[in-house]
Amino acid sequence: MNRFFPNTLILFVSSLFLDADVVSEKKWFSETPQNHADLNAIQDRLRLILSEAKKSLVAIESDDGAGSGVIVSEDGLVLTAAHVIGKTGKKMKVRLPNGKSLPAVSLGGSEISDAGMLKITKKGKWPHVQIEKMNSSKVGDWCFAIGHPGGFDKERGIIVRLGRVIGKTEDTLQSDSRLLGGDSGGPLFNLDGKVIAIHSRISKEPDQNFHVPIECFHINWDFYREGQLLTFDKLEEKGFLGVSCEATKDGLMILNVVEGSSAQKIGLQKNDILYSLDGEKLDSREELTILISGKKPNEAVTIEYHRGEKQLSLRVVLGERPTE
Repeated sequence: MNRFFPNTLILFVSSLFLDADVVSEKKWFSETPQNHADLNAIQDRLRLILSEAKKSLVAIESDDGAGSGVIVSEDGLVLTAAHVIGKTGKKMKVRLPNGKSLPAVSLGGSEISDAGMLKITKKGKWPHVQIEKMNSSKVGDWCFAIGHPGGFDKERGIIVRLGRVIGKTEDTLQSDSRLLGGDSGGPLFNLDGKVIAIHSRISKEPDQNFHVPIECFHINWDFYREGQLLTFDKLEEKGFLGVSCEATKDGLMILNVVEGSSAQKIGLQKNDILYSLDGEKLDSREELTILISGKKPNEAVTIEYHRGEKQLSLRVVLGERPTE
């Protein structure tokens, strides 16, 4: 269905080009392009980094579906979406831009953020790109999406869409870089050529393109890499604390405490700041969920938290997750 894209690039800029000295002014970081020179500087920057970025893109193929991914290490670690891998330990194939097919196996991830990992199992030195540091991307940044919408098509090539970051939370990044079916798991780059997110939820609306922020991978790297997959089904049989939170620079601020939960029974309150669980620093809601999901009902954990100026610690016995 994507045969109407005859070229690799889909850009809103013209086909004119600028000298390298103009590109060096970093016009692509302007809030709004002011003229054709700004637009062409953005286009030139994209052309400069695209050749390396697209070498790392892979099409992911399995018996029950297809998607995209991006290689981020020389030995073949691939970032993708959790709904692309489906489960851990699944044999899959990744296809390089030149059409070469390689064996791979799914590792871990999380259905909460939709982050996923797999690994190329054939030994070799594979083309790869860098991922951006924590908390580097922000609303307004230029970005571009690449992927294999509709599946791998060597004749058509890779589809590129330029845009901006238009929204970001701790577990979701939103852009106006249009996504299509088959893009899931593919990379969203900044104009430094680093991966800032992974494509997740696709919509027909041009401003409803949702991605997994690279921060989700940074925070839960070992959990994903070790082949553990957090699913909503698994949560039903695991321990339950009973708080809803949002991330702050100091930890996770409690927004609500569930009536009758373990959190309420030990006296946790709205606006308390949770900063560690069993000695593990808490950086995101997903991380808290992953840590709790490693415990069963009636197991105990130690919560450290701030209430105003006070630093407190409590031992709490986890309960069962409510069925409704």
